[in-house]
Amino acid sequence: MDKSKSSTNEGGFLVDCDAGPAGRFRATAGSAWINVGQKIRRHGVLEMWDSIAVEGQEEQDGTLVVRVIVFNPEWDEPLQIASIRSRPHDPDSLSALGCNLNHVHI
Repeated sequence: MDKSKSSTNEGGFLVDCDAGPAGRFRATAGSAWINVGQKIRRHGVLEMWDSIAVEGQEEQDGTLVVRVIVFNPEWDEPLQIASIRSRPHDPDSLSALGCNLNHVHI
């Protein structure tokens, strides 16, 4: 898979989703929220559980932030496991991507 994407003025994020036979979706956007659920067995019953979310938002100062959030039915609150930042509007920024892998209860 090609991880490098051309720049666009249509939005700060590119969403590219391939759901197999169900179809494919690709779009640029100013923000994004993607959930991935999976089947679980809880209390003897099968159900679909949204286990992970990827959220992309632009902050007030123009910084783009992507957060990876994990959900577990046995936890009281979701857990952010990654935060990835970029500052495409700042020509003086010293790194293309800043990655924070600290776990944060949200």
